[in-house]
Amino acid sequence: MALNDNATLVIGAGNYFTAPTGTALPTDLRAPAAAWENVGHTSIEDILAIASEGGEATVLATLQNKTLRTKYSARSETLAFTIQQFDSASLKLFYGSNMVQNPNGTLGIPTDPTPTVAAFLAIFIDGTNVFAFYAPKAEIYRADDLSISDTESLAGLPLGVKPLQHNTNTWTYAVTPLGVVTP
Repeated sequence: MALNDNATLVIGAGNYFTAPTGTALPTDLRAPAAAWENVGHTSIEDILAIASEGGEATVLATLQNKTLRTKYSARSETLAFTIQQFDSASLKLFYGSNMVQNPNGTLGIPTDPTPTVAAFLAIFIDGTNVFAFYAPKAEIYRADDLSISDTESLAGLPLGVKPLQHNTNTWTYAVTPLGVVTP
């Protein structure tokens, strides 16, 4: 692999979007089509984290070769970010898509919450370059407990996005190489 100074990433701006499950990756990542809805303000300090589960290795042996092959269990990943908007749409992502609007205007938190299922897109801008994560189907739900620590910072709702296999795809999410992308 050759050194490529133009392939380094410094995030200057970014946005997170949802759309109906199966919505295609936009042809212009700088201006996603109307189907893609921006989730709102997000943390500038905790931009994105990716955690993995699974992927454990099992060494398979024979009498003749104690380390013949390695088999790996399925791996799933969760993309995490913090939304800093406390409107109905954001609260539904955190508390569950089955949250209800009460007659008095409050939002009822379900005892058996249902994650929001949607297509997910995270777009990061580095000068003239673009880098993105795209999942045609994902579950979006709280990633951690709500904690408001001080009066000097914006409060946030930690969200987790679990990419899921969509239709006949053999992948759960895709990333774009840094630069211009055409799907």
